[in-house]
Order: sequence, then structure tokens, then C-alpha cells
Amino acid sequence: MILRIVLPLVAVLGLTFAIYQTRKLNEEPPKVQLAKEKQPATAPNYRSISGAGLVEARRENIPIGTTVPGVVDKVFVVVNQHVKAGDPLFHIDDRDLRAELATRKASVLAMQASLDRLKAAPRAEDIPPARASVDEARAKLADANAAYRRTKNLYEKSMATGSDYDKDNYTEKAAEAALARAEAELKKLLAGSWKEDIRVAEANLKQAEAQAKSTEMLMERLTVRALIDGDVLQVHVRPGQFAALNWNEALIVLGDVNTLHVRVDVDENDLAMFKEANPAIATLKGRPNVQFPLTYVKTEPYVIPKKSLTGDNSERVDTRVLQAIYAIDSMPVKVYVGMQMDVFIKAELPANIDLNANPGLSKPTPGMLAPVAAK
Repeated sequence: MILRIVLPLVAVLGLTFAIYQTRKLNEEPPKVQLAKEKQPATAPNYRSISGAGLVEARRENIPIGTTVPGVVDKVFVVVNQHVKAGDPLFHIDDRDLRAELATRKASVLAMQASLDRLKAAPRAEDIPPARASVDEARAKLADANAAYRRTKNLYEKSMATGSDYDKDNYTEKAAEAALARAEAELKKLLAGSWKEDIRVAEANLKQAEAQAKSTEMLMERLTVRALIDGDVLQVHVRPGQFAALNWNEALIVLGDVNTLHVRVDVDENDLAMFKEANPAIATLKGRPNVQFPLTYVKTEPYVIPKKSLTGDNSERVDTRVLQAIYAIDSMPVKVYVGMQMDVFIKAELPANIDLNANPGLSKPTPGMLAPVAAK
């Protein structure tokens, strides 16, 4: 009974299931429709040059580092904060420099006191002792002179020895020299400090002041300040962090986001059709129906290797581009610095151009993104 009925029935059901699964696998999968906001960018209704653009601040993004390495002890700003030129951004620990500055300021005071002492010479209190030394030397000379005359008379009468005569003679000469020295020292004292000594003291004072100013300048550099007005876009520094001279990422990034710019890479193959005054529009990635009118700002006249922004496998690493800067006139939706945009620039078509040889030249699409009037 089982062999004649059940087994054939199981075989038929298995065959039916296998046929059903085979047909299901061979069917085409249903086409997935992208949401309207996820559609790829579409060229405007005129021949245009397309390129990848990167949103940046009006004065370009300014990475801030430090010229003096050290441990950060204070951070004065946060992201989105508006700063003006000269506002402090962060501060590096300055305890060692404060100690050095105190030492150098003390040295300045010592050099200044030394110079003042030289300029104030002679002291009124130093003159009477010097005059007294002259009077003393004069009196000793008179005494030595009298003794020498007495000994000389006795020596001439053979009543004194030659040694006594020589001794009194040399004593008189020594007294004369002592008087001359005392008079010279008094004259030197009354003349004041030597001008060369004053010049040396002035030079030492200037050197000490320069060293103190150098330390003050180093201390001032420990407070990193904003050089322009702008907004804080990124903060990658925290109290306690060591700020090195060589950094992989900026400690703080500043930019003027009141007016945003788009940096567009124009392929070198399309440069013959690129004209600065032509109108241009941009769209955000994934939102092709939201257009941003652009105004030409400048072109950086240096062709550079292209950076891969789109992720397209057809991009060549040897492609070189000219970077054009455009200002975003109005923003129907919020745009942030660093976002990517698809940019379309109206092409200036030469008479003999081969459209098929220029892959970057977008064909017009009727009804999409009306042209923007040139400004």
C-alpha cells in the first residue's frame, strides 16, 4: 500500500516544488525605484562642464596649530563660536617661562642699578676721604723732606752713615709718589665714571632687557589667538593634551561661514570649454532637485593632481584639475563646510569641438535645472 500510493505521491510533490523554485529563481527581480531625494545629479538644460565640488569657508578653512610645544592648560573656544581677530583660542602651560622671566627681570634691575651708580659718580661722601688722603700724603712728604735734609747735613759732615742718608732719601721719594697717587685718585674721583664703562653698562642693560622681552614674547606665543574673524569649525585640543609642533590634524579649524564657497575641480580635458564668467549651479549629493546658484570668485592658476572625491571607479589617478572657486549665493537648505556638491558650469563650446571626446561635458536634459543668469 505504501509503495504503490505514498511514495509516488511524495515524488510528485517533490518534483512540483523543484519546478516552482527553479522558475522563481529565473524570474527578474523587481526594479527598485530610488526615492526622489536619492536620485543622482542631472545636468542642467544646457551643455555644461561637470565637476566635483567641496564646500569650504569663504577665506578657506584655516588649520590652527602651535609654534611652541607644551601641555595645554586652557581652551577658550567651542565649536560654532564666533571669534574676532586677536581672541584667544587656547593656552599652553607657562610656569617654566614665568620663572625664567622673573630671573631676567631681576637681571634688568641689577644692570639698571649698576648703570645709575656709574652715572651718579662721584658720591658726595667719597670726596672728603679722598681729600684727606691727599692732605695726609702731603704731610708725610713734608716730614720725609725734613728728615732727609737733616740727614743730608749730617752726612755731609760725616756725622751720619750712608745707609741713613739713602733711607731718608728714598722715604722722601716714596712720599712724593704717594702724594701724586692721592692727588690723581682725587682727580679721577672728581671726573666721574669713565664714559666707556657707562657704554658697557648700557649695553649690558640693553642685553638684559632684550632677554626679558624675548621671554615675554615666548609667553605671549603660548596663547594661540585667532588671526581673522571667523567661526570655530572644529576643536581637536583639550586641557592636558600635549600640543606638538608636528601635528597630524589641526588643533582648531577656523573659517568664515557667513558666505560659503565651493572649490570645484575642472578636469584638464575640459579647460578649453571653461570660461570664468559663465553661469554655474550646484546640487547636493542625493538631492539633485535642490539647486544652488553660484557666483564666480576666482581661479587658482595652477593645475594639480585630482583628489578622488566621487569614488567613481573610472577616475584616473593621473588626472589633473584646475580648481575654481565659486560663492554660494543662496541656500535653500542648510549646507555645512566639508560637504560634497555636484557642480555644473556652462560650457564655452569651440566650433570644432568633439563632444564625444569630452566625457566631462554633460549633455542637456530638458526640464531639469533651468540655467542661472550670469552675474
